Amino acid sequence: MRTLILSAVVLMTVSAADVAAGAATPAAAAGDWRLSVVGGRVACTLTFTHESGVGGFEVKAPLACREAFPPLKSVAAWAVNDKGAIVLSDAQAHPIIVFPQIDGAPFEAKAPDGSTWRLEPVSEPRPSFLSGRLSGAYHLDAPGGAKLCDLTLTSNFFGSHGGITSAACAPVWNDRGWSAWSLRGGELSLMDKDGKPILVMKPGGAGVFVAADPKADQVTLSRR
Repeated sequence: MRTLILSAVVLMTVSAADVAAGAATPAAAAGDWRLSVVGGRVACTLTFTHESGVGGFEVKAPLACREAFPPLKSVAAWAVNDKGAIVLSDAQAHPIIVFPQIDGAPFEAKAPDGSTWRLEPVSEPRPSFLSGRLSGAYHLDAPGGAKLCDLTLTSNFFGSHGGITSAACAPVWNDRGWSAWSLRGGELSLMDKDGKPILVMKPGGAGVFVAADPKADQVTLSRR
C-alpha cells in the first residue's frame, strides 16, 4: 500500500552528527520536520519555530498530525537538550517524547504507544544560484558602495532558515533589530525578532543579493 502522507514533503537525509552541529541555536534547527512511524503508513509535518515558549520554543502541529499521533495532542514546544536530543513537550514543559542523538542515524524514539517514531528535516528545493549554505560574514552596501552593515549569518542544516548573530551597522541602520533570515522561492528575507521583514532580497549574481522591490532601498548584500 502507498504510504499515507498528510503533508506534501520533500525529504533530505541528514545524519544525527549533522543535526547536532546545526542545532546549537534555535535559528539553526527551526523549520519543517517530517514525523513518521517506522514501518508504518502515516507521516506528517511539524514546524519548529524560533518563538520562545514554555519548555523551549513553540512548535506548530496541524490537526491531522495530532490525530495521526495521539500523544501529540498536547504538544506545544520543542527544544534541543544538552545531549543533542530533540525534546517535544506539552504546555507545562512535561516531555512527551525525546529523540536521542545517535551518530550516523536519523532521530528515532519509542513512542508512548510502543511504536518507533522517526523525525527528519524537510528540505525545500535549493535555488540553482546557491551552491552552499548562506552561513558566513556579509556586508550590506548602499548604492555606490558605502558600507551600511556587517552581518554574520548562521544556517540550519538544510539551508532554508537561520539566524543573524551579529550586526555592526551605520547609525541609520543600527536599530533595525536584525535577528533571523529565511529563504523561500529564491527570495531572501532578513527579519527582526518578531519575524517581520527588514529587507526582502533577490539574487543579483553569484553570492550577491539585491533589493527585490524596486521602490525599496537599493542595497546590496554580498559575502565579505
